[in-house]
Amino acid sequence: MSTHSNGGGQTMNNYDIWADYGPANWDVPHRFVATYIYDVPFLKTSSNPVLKYVVAGWQVGGVSTIQSGTPVNVTITTDRANIGISGQQRPNLVGSVPALNCQPNTTTLELINCYDAAAFALPAQFSFGNAPRNVLRGPKFASTDLSLMKNIPVGGTAQLQVRAEIFNAFNTVNYNNPGSTFGAASFGRISSAGSMRQVQLGARLSF
Repeated sequence: MSTHSNGGGQTMNNYDIWADYGPANWDVPHRFVATYIYDVPFLKTSSNPVLKYVVAGWQVGGVSTIQSGTPVNVTITTDRANIGISGQQRPNLVGSVPALNCQPNTTTLELINCYDAAAFALPAQFSFGNAPRNVLRGPKFASTDLSLMKNIPVGGTAQLQVRAEIFNAFNTVNYNNPGSTFGAASFGRISSAGSMRQVQLGARLSF
């Protein structure tokens, strides 16, 4: 119930499960995916065997994905409600919901101050915070994967397929969600990102 992500867990307040009502961890309100393939038409009928079987006949394909960030749940480490459970409770939201507004760190590659900490405060002792679950959003995601492949006849019904695949072809930096523990040094700080560009080559013989 604490994550609503089929992983079990626990509500913040066992006597008020609706206090945990909010977006699921996998909630992505906007997502665009485009898939495409282009069969290069040039030189397929060339009389030159090198041009016909080596240069011509390639296919270019790809998948481009652009989507909104995933939810971020702000929590506190202390047991302010005195219920014997820590790490599940949330702070008070004392202002408007802060937008994602990361700043570069001048000494490292991290991003800092992604959320305005002044928008939150510790709840009074023996009480639960009023901040909704998964109230914030993390960075967007954008990536394009490309492939280049060619089928080469090698006699009879046999053919050799050679291909190159490039994941995150434009090497877009997709940052992970900022730290979400209010009061911790890592709050609003991004110190990691998704995979950088990867290239792999492959071949397959079909007969």
